[in-house]
Amino acid sequence: MLTGVSTASFFGKEYTENTLEHIARMGAPVCEVFLDTYCEYEPEFALLLKERTEECGLKVQSVHAMSTQFEPQLFSMNERQRSDARGMLEKVFKSARTLGAGAYVFHGPPAFQRTLRLVHDYAHMGAIVSPLCDMAAEYGLKFTWENVFWCAYRHTQFAHRLLEHVKSDNLWFTLDIKQAVLSGHALEGYIEDMGERIANVHLCDYATDADGKIKTCLPGEGELDMRLLRERLERFGFAGAVILEVYSSNYKTYQELGACYARLREIFE
Repeated sequence: MLTGVSTASFFGKEYTENTLEHIARMGAPVCEVFLDTYCEYEPEFALLLKERTEECGLKVQSVHAMSTQFEPQLFSMNERQRSDARGMLEKVFKSARTLGAGAYVFHGPPAFQRTLRLVHDYAHMGAIVSPLCDMAAEYGLKFTWENVFWCAYRHTQFAHRLLEHVKSDNLWFTLDIKQAVLSGHALEGYIEDMGERIANVHLCDYATDADGKIKTCLPGEGELDMRLLRERLERFGFAGAVILEVYSSNYKTYQELGACYARLREIFE
């Protein structure tokens, strides 16, 4: 397995292009680039990031985008919205190709009360997602759908049911630990659901307070058994990247974040 750090771990503290030097200093060989806003989807910004990663000796493993800015519209009943959203997604795919990434991380539609009918219609979602997966393949990317507790993939049968309706063979999954726990479902259920199609892992720890409320924290500071997680991933032949993706509020200093990454690397590599 590879280990790396997501630029999202610096959200609100550093702009995307300035995170790369910090990640390289931690000794990470790979990173996930989280593009935060529309100007960061432009080709000029991708070239800037490529220059910075080459200077730092970093390889971009995967690319994520601020999904609420266009991914829900991919499922709209309005064709004009769908068309614009596909154009935005393809722009991000082009940036990912420029960066040499191997995967795109997808959230999909939110599971709000008014969209529940959509997220339960796997045939409809499959018809929309299949060409998106094929388009990702054209740019050398695995299309990886992430489990997110407030989006369509919020329960542990989603992957199996969606795969029954997706014609493309390029649908993969990103396992997000904190999102699995926040969903209220067992982490093991998500691992079983994704199985051999886990292509990417987002790692963040969690702790449960006296009131039963879940709080996120740095890996190694909470309840997550990282060695057991590695065993579970190995059972399905996972050989992708385990990416440290925490909230910037989970740490105070970059030295603290770097020490956390060192623990992660020791366990997963």
